[in-house]
Amino acid sequence: MKIKALFLLCGALFLSQSQIANASDYGISIDNIAKPSAHVLEQRQAFVKARDAIKKGDNSLAISYKKGILKDYPLNVWLDYYMLSARPQVSKFNDVLKFINSKQHKELSSLLENKYIDFLAREGQFKKVNVLLPTKPYLDNEAIYNYQKSKLCRFYEAKLHLQQANEEALTYAQSLFVSLKSYPSNCAPLINILDSKGYITDKLLLQKFENAFIKRGYEDTTKDLAKQLENSSFKDRVAMQMDLYDDPKAIFSKDFKATSNNAKIAVLAFKRYINLSSEDARFKLKTFEKKFKPSSVDLLSIKQLIAETCLYKSRPYSDVEWVDKNLPAVGWTDELKEQRIRRAIWYSQWKIVYQMIDHMPSTFQEQINWRYWKGHAAKHLGYKKQGMEILREVAKDRSFFGFLAAQELNLPYAYNHLKLDEKASFSNLLKNNLAVQRFFELEAINDENSIFEWREIAKSSSDEDAMLMAQWALQTGKVRYAIESVIAANRWDALSYRFPIAYLEIYKDNSKNYNVALSFLYGVSRQESMLNADIRSPVGAIGLMQIMPTTAKVIARKNKWQYKSSRELTNPETNVKFGSYYLRSLLDRFDNNRILAAAGYNAGPNRASFWLSKDGKHRNAAQYIETIPFLETRKYVQNVILYDAMYYYLLTGRKQHLLFKNELNYKY
Repeated sequence: MKIKALFLLCGALFLSQSQIANASDYGISIDNIAKPSAHVLEQRQAFVKARDAIKKGDNSLAISYKKGILKDYPLNVWLDYYMLSARPQVSKFNDVLKFINSKQHKELSSLLENKYIDFLAREGQFKKVNVLLPTKPYLDNEAIYNYQKSKLCRFYEAKLHLQQANEEALTYAQSLFVSLKSYPSNCAPLINILDSKGYITDKLLLQKFENAFIKRGYEDTTKDLAKQLENSSFKDRVAMQMDLYDDPKAIFSKDFKATSNNAKIAVLAFKRYINLSSEDARFKLKTFEKKFKPSSVDLLSIKQLIAETCLYKSRPYSDVEWVDKNLPAVGWTDELKEQRIRRAIWYSQWKIVYQMIDHMPSTFQEQINWRYWKGHAAKHLGYKKQGMEILREVAKDRSFFGFLAAQELNLPYAYNHLKLDEKASFSNLLKNNLAVQRFFELEAINDENSIFEWREIAKSSSDEDAMLMAQWALQTGKVRYAIESVIAANRWDALSYRFPIAYLEIYKDNSKNYNVALSFLYGVSRQESMLNADIRSPVGAIGLMQIMPTTAKVIARKNKWQYKSSRELTNPETNVKFGSYYLRSLLDRFDNNRILAAAGYNAGPNRASFWLSKDGKHRNAAQYIETIPFLETRKYVQNVILYDAMYYYLLTGRKQHLLFKNELNYKY
């Protein structure tokens, strides 16, 4: 299907001269969104006036519009939301509850609920917070985002104020305080409760101090905590520890006595020594044991810390052997086991891979990459039937390792492509879906809140309605909306919208000019920016292919291209040109190996080379990818290679092998 660029502005559609396509597919055409009637134009003007009146505090004017000209207008629910959310008041609580319980708009209800949870907590209205948040929203042990952590803090804060909290609340609050990781500002009141109720004891401060003391990069935190403990019963101990902060190996000098009082100080200093110079510290372990005779618990924690560094990818096999020999099985944490499994994969120790995966939590074992490796380990150990059964199941998954298993077993790839029915009608959608009507009205008045209406469509509509809207997004150049329709409702099978084909002529031209596969260019761009031409990363990368301005300067200078400022990188033509050139240079450097080129694009070409074998032994592509030490790069490479295969399928309708012959035969 060709893609057409149509841009909707104030209720009218305009053809873009830069893209050409057929907009009549699925009945999506200019006629569908006809020129608004005079009455609709009046309603839009009235809605804007009502919205602005609410912002100024004049709800009575908004209500008069709502009861008058806006009586049958689709955006009335937004006026209700604005009146409740602008200048929150405790007196509005029952109306807020009524709005939420009406379930007329899930997205606005969620926004309103979160806004009032924070407002009511700040006002000390914890009974009302408890009404909005009666049960714990997330598990404490989940890897949750900051906005989720914020809500969990509000839940515990209310429970503590209402004296309904158990030890769980205190434990969570204390763990937040002791952790060196930052927490959201809405968690500060929970920490303040700990302090006001006397739960932030000198002992807890000492625990946080010791956590910071042993690590790199926490000098200011360590010194601040040491100052807070100056008048505590731990002041002498803390002072002695700070004397060792810059030179922890001073514990081995004759001046530092191996007394029972000094034992704990020595343990912490030695842990800091490990983090500053792990190899030197490991060779000093026997000396440390002999001088200070640490407890079995302290010795185990020391060996665990050494093991973490010994299992880094860059460390020699002798370090792995040290871990196997010196750390008893009872002391293996899940994190250490995962590190050891990856080292076992690198060294083809299939018995260790097979056995250790079985000793991991079920959530770990269920991950597709570990299922793949369990199947491979089983095959290598002679359990061919079991291995084949596992790999056949893995091959049903639409993922890098799922496709890799399918390629190895010569099975079909699990594209599972959810396609839009050819009979789907955009005209019917516009008539029957209120969320769609609201979205187009917000778009017509250039209201940025249209994104929330888009999410409402994605989450609350049928697959057909949501995909029709995603198709509209593609045809109007709103690529971000198309992808958002997939993400918001986990509609992962809607491949045409999960992997949109945008700026096709630009990508085709650069694919041809730099001899980089079109699908690979799209795969990198999809992973880098979700095809957002204007996006800027926290580190300054810009646009579709996330080009760093410094890299752009080097490329422009080398090719004598005109390049004046980083603003030019938001232009898709410039951005894709620079990205294609750089990707070509990486492919040239790595013998057309997309795996190494992708790793180099994300983490730098020197790192991609550094991670290759240095012992002369052959590793395959999967072993290289699985043992990339950076989680971000490990996932990045898998995604780019998978997305390449997905885009090839969408662009051509044909299957492309996940990995090419040269990549399979490469000696990693």
